[in-house]
Amino acid sequence: MKKYQFAINQIKHDYSNIVQENGYDHLDFGVESRIALRLIANSHSRVPLSKTSPESVAHALFNAGALGLSLSPSLDHAMVVGEMSASGQAIAKLHVTYKGLLHLCAEAKALTHVTTWVIHEKDTVRLSNDLTSKPQVDIPNLFGDRGPVVGALCCVCTPSGDYLTTLMKADELNQVALLSGNEAWFGVFADEFRKKQTLKRALHSLASAQHGRLSKAAKYLSEDDLDLYERTERRAIVNSSRQVEAKANHRTRAEAYFKRTPQTETVATPSIEPEETATTQGLYFT
Repeated sequence: MKKYQFAINQIKHDYSNIVQENGYDHLDFGVESRIALRLIANSHSRVPLSKTSPESVAHALFNAGALGLSLSPSLDHAMVVGEMSASGQAIAKLHVTYKGLLHLCAEAKALTHVTTWVIHEKDTVRLSNDLTSKPQVDIPNLFGDRGPVVGALCCVCTPSGDYLTTLMKADELNQVALLSGNEAWFGVFADEFRKKQTLKRALHSLASAQHGRLSKAAKYLSEDDLDLYERTERRAIVNSSRQVEAKANHRTRAEAYFKRTPQTETVATPSIEPEETATTQGLYFT
C-alpha cells in the first residue's frame, strides 16, 4: 500500500492547483486520497486495483479532480476500475457513472428535466421533422401486453425549452448487455438497465458539448483519458470476481438469450474478447 500512497502524494501539488483554479471547494486532497486507498484495499474485481500500477491509480484520482468529481461511493459520481491495457498491463481507469454525468449536466444548467421510456412493439412513437420538438409517446396498455422491446428513448429538456431526443434500438441495447457481462440485464430490472444506458448516451453528448469544465480539464489529459463513458455497470464488476472460469463449450445466459436457435445440432459459441469492440465517439474522460 505504501507504493500507492507514494504515487498519490506525488500528484498532491497538481491536484490542489486544479481544484483551487476551478473553485472545487467540495474537494479535499486528504479526503479523496484516503477514499482512493480504501478503494484499493476493498477491490476484489477481476482486475483488483491492488494489482494495477500505482501511477495509474494516482492518474485516475487526478482525472476525477480535473472534473470536480469526488470518488466517494455514497455519491456514486465516478468509480476507479482495474482494467487490462492493450499491452497487457493492469491499470486503473476512472469511469464517470450516469449519476456523475447527470450531475455535470445539471451543474452546467444544460437541462431542466429528463424523461426515458422503454419502447415496445405495440407502443406508438411520433417524432416531427423539428429535431427540438417533444416526441409523442402513446402507450395504449401500460400494464398489459405491449409486445417485445424494440428500443428505448431519452428526452432531455434544455433551459431554452428545446427537447433533445436520443434513441437506441434493441440491437444496440443487446450489444451493450453482452459487452457488460452483467446478467442483471436479463433479470426483472432489465428495463431499468435499458433506460439507464440510453440516458448515459444522451448525457454524454450533452455534457461534452455544454460543460466548460470538461474543456478546461482536457488540457491536463492525454487522448487515452478522453472517455466519459462507463463501459460496464458496477454490479458487473463486482460479480466478475465471483464467477467461475467458463469452460470452452460453456454458453452464458446472455449468449443463450441472443443466440437461441430452433435447430437441434450443436451451435459453436463464438469467443468474446474481454476488451470492448465498439466505442462511442465524443469528448470522454476516464
